[in-house]
Amino acid sequence: MSEKRMRNAVLTLLGLGLVAVVLYLVQASGNAKLAQVMALFAIWGIAAVSLNLINGTTGILSLGHHGFMLVGGYATALLMLPEAARARISESARSQMTPFTLGLSVESWMRAIGLPGLATPGTLWVRFLIALLIGGLLAMLFGLLVGVPSLRLKGDYLAIVTFGFGEIIRLLASTHLLGPFTNGALGYNGVPGNFGTSLWWTFGILALTVFVMTKLKFSSYGRALQAIREDEIAAEAMGVNLAYHKVFAFALSAFFAGVAGGLWVSYLAAARLDFFLFFLTFFFLVAISVGGTGSYTGVLLGTAVVVFVQQYGDPLEQPYSLHTWLALVGVIIAAVALGAAWLRRSRRLRPVWHPLLFPLLGIGVVAVLTALVGSHWAPLTGTFQAFGMRRILLAVLLVAIMVVRPEGIMGRAEFSWAWVFRERRDQPSDEERAQDAWLSNPELNREASDDEGEG
Repeated sequence: MSEKRMRNAVLTLLGLGLVAVVLYLVQASGNAKLAQVMALFAIWGIAAVSLNLINGTTGILSLGHHGFMLVGGYATALLMLPEAARARISESARSQMTPFTLGLSVESWMRAIGLPGLATPGTLWVRFLIALLIGGLLAMLFGLLVGVPSLRLKGDYLAIVTFGFGEIIRLLASTHLLGPFTNGALGYNGVPGNFGTSLWWTFGILALTVFVMTKLKFSSYGRALQAIREDEIAAEAMGVNLAYHKVFAFALSAFFAGVAGGLWVSYLAAARLDFFLFFLTFFFLVAISVGGTGSYTGVLLGTAVVVFVQQYGDPLEQPYSLHTWLALVGVIIAAVALGAAWLRRSRRLRPVWHPLLFPLLGIGVVAVLTALVGSHWAPLTGTFQAFGMRRILLAVLLVAIMVVRPEGIMGRAEFSWAWVFRERRDQPSDEERAQDAWLSNPELNREASDDEGEG
């Protein structure tokens, strides 16, 4: 191992150790709000990273990730329901579940196969791990069902199909077809919540997800997926099996989405259909776009932004006076005008101040001055509460990122210690040499060198 690789490995281990210390301190501090926010970041990070395999690495726009999470979440919840919760469902007159579906339990399976030691309260984590794995595999099966018929579709058509899948699954879950498994609109209550809120479980699975995805990205499979993203015709001409790699990406992404769904229902201690609306996929799309399409470390950065806005954006939805809202709107309009001028200047567009920007800036300034001067005017003394401002802010952030930096903050690059030490890579890495035959074959290298010398 080279000196730089050894240094990077040591720094990575130290970084992971530092993260472990931070997680321990957060749990030991008793700050429930912060612990919940960090657990939510990890769960949504798993889902966003898995979606990035399709949208970023492979270049296929998928809008049905909430459907895969629903499959994994409901499967995990059903297999982990305690006996008391099953009894309540059985006694309810509105329950759609049957004795067969109520008997689907990892705990009962352990007793049936002669492993009562795995059916005790002390081994609950083993049963949850089994349920989480089964939920991921079921979601993978649905990923195959979506991926295979979608091979002939591209672009917007494929996006519509994936969006339709997510909505169809959610709507079918409330019908009599899947009601015996999902309990219809009632769902389940009493799902063990000590795993989805555990920082060790959520961050441990997040670390595993990021490890698998980054290793895949820089493997021969990942290079094939990136080739499909750049040009499908050229990739097929180079021998890439388009159908196999697309289905593989859908299946693997769906598996980790199902795992994220299982942690999500554990985080909420319940499974209901309104937990798996399209807004989940929207949040993940914003995270990918903000962090960087194709960058897994960038996706985590974008997920942190989304979770922060969602969890700490309460002041945005509080009632404020009308003159306060008018001042805020004026500031936003003026900022848009100034930002557009800065963007035109950075891109060397002429004129820097487009004729439309002056009226826009004027409207913003007038709105701010009116709010300051007319704070006691009767029309501006009322109050207004803007529900949904957090989601509106995320939508505005998405639009701004698409205009200013379409590739996201990180682009397609991953974090590396070479960035920290400002190193330039003049030679391919050992891993790249091992993947490229002409670099790793001494005979081919010698012939290439001779040809260059003769030239």
